[in-house]
Amino acid sequence: MFKNKKIGIVIPCYKVSRKIKKVVSKLPTFIDKIYLVSDACTENSLDQIKSKSKKIIKIFRKKNGGVGAAVKDGYKLSLKDNNDITVRIDGDGQMDLKLIKKFINPIIRKQAEFTKGNRFKNFYFLKEMPFARVVGNIFFSLLGNFQTRNFKIFDFLNGYTSISNNTLRKLIKKNLDNDYFFETCCIFYLSKMKIKILDIETRPIYGDEKSNMNILTVGLGIFFKNLFFFKKK
Repeated sequence: MFKNKKIGIVIPCYKVSRKIKKVVSKLPTFIDKIYLVSDACTENSLDQIKSKSKKIIKIFRKKNGGVGAAVKDGYKLSLKDNNDITVRIDGDGQMDLKLIKKFINPIIRKQAEFTKGNRFKNFYFLKEMPFARVVGNIFFSLLGNFQTRNFKIFDFLNGYTSISNNTLRKLIKKNLDNDYFFETCCIFYLSKMKIKILDIETRPIYGDEKSNMNILTVGLGIFFKNLFFFKKK
């Protein structure tokens, strides 16, 4: 527990066999539940986790549904376990786990109900981020700003988040996307519900890992989902 709050963390796992063991080992000891969601991973990434800790819960999806689908499965279990706050990170080691307290403290202090990473608060960090991702994230963040009418946040595609489970109970009932549009979808519904969202400065960590996504096809997919999703709303 952290400040008398039960903390759960959801980690979607797809082709992260080289990284996931290290990520789990670096998680703070105050985390109460660790939900590792294998999205029909072809590398059997969760085989790398040998720990028998009761904190660790492995979820195996029979069919690959996308990162959003994996996160939703983890969210549902976190709600079932009555955690107070649920953090979400990726299993590729690109997120600074030392920042987790900065994500959950504003929620505990009732300064926000949803916190999310923002890699654009300090442009010095961006030199570590691939140029195509910088351009894509700026474009989709600006698009998200105008479509949600929320201009206080940025970096809409950042998957480093934390949410109060009271708010999560409302959010999980919405028609959330199953893939990379998931984060933008969440922000839209939270903004519509007048939920306070707070950006947390994060620094991207890029090593020798290879991305599991095709930037062009993913980018086009997110673009068209933006158009059709907001046209219906």
